[in-house]
Amino acid sequence: MLNITTDELSWFSELKIGRLLKSEQITHALTNQVFLLTFENNLQYIFKRLNLKARSVEDRKRELAVQKTAAEKGLTAKVIAVCDAYKLQEYIPGQVLSHALVKQNILELLARQLQRIHQLPAGSAQPQQLVYELNLLKKQLNKPVDNNKFAQMLRLADRLDKSSSRDILCHGDLSVNNVLISDQQQIMILDWEYAVTACAAYDLAFCSCINEFNAAQREQLIEHYYCLNQENLTQSLKQLKDECALYFTVFVYINELWALCFLPE
Repeated sequence: MLNITTDELSWFSELKIGRLLKSEQITHALTNQVFLLTFENNLQYIFKRLNLKARSVEDRKRELAVQKTAAEKGLTAKVIAVCDAYKLQEYIPGQVLSHALVKQNILELLARQLQRIHQLPAGSAQPQQLVYELNLLKKQLNKPVDNNKFAQMLRLADRLDKSSSRDILCHGDLSVNNVLISDQQQIMILDWEYAVTACAAYDLAFCSCINEFNAAQREQLIEHYYCLNQENLTQSLKQLKDECALYFTVFVYINELWALCFLPE
């Protein structure tokens, strides 16, 4: 079967979900290799071949717990089966936001999804650890980095790690490719592997970074979120914008290192 290994076929057999008929790779997935699988009786699932270098086994366990919580609230797909190397989850027909025809303002839509995520229980996720993430990426990178710039970012990351309230569940990777508009017009959130407990600014900044929003778009995203969630925030709008700017600086650098580690040249 194209793109599926013998070991993976054996795993499917152990799950007793029938004979695999077709596999289609989903090309916009970056961290892991992701496939849409069609089995006999027209059963379809999403299969993830997990990137074992990107996240640890313990990280994956926390991700699974977060995803199960989000699925119970109707925010994401249910997990069917998982092991250290693979994950199988339900397939929800639809289009990711980057490919969907959406009438409403995408920035407002993303702000609303962040609000939904931030209402979930925060207990299962790893607390924000930007210093650890930076050091891990540097260790994994086989190329030299600018030591002065790395030290500067490390200091800012340490400052943010120490000041963060870490009381909100943050998705940590809310790109337009991780928001699904289902055929029933439900909005689902995909890919929870970078979920952490942090503060609202963490998610707003990373959402802006991963989607490559310009300064005006970043401002609008924050303003939409603030209007939706003002009663739950202790900060003023200006304070939230200032904190987002600091996180954004670190995330741009983290993204650069991540791309050097995991994307093909």
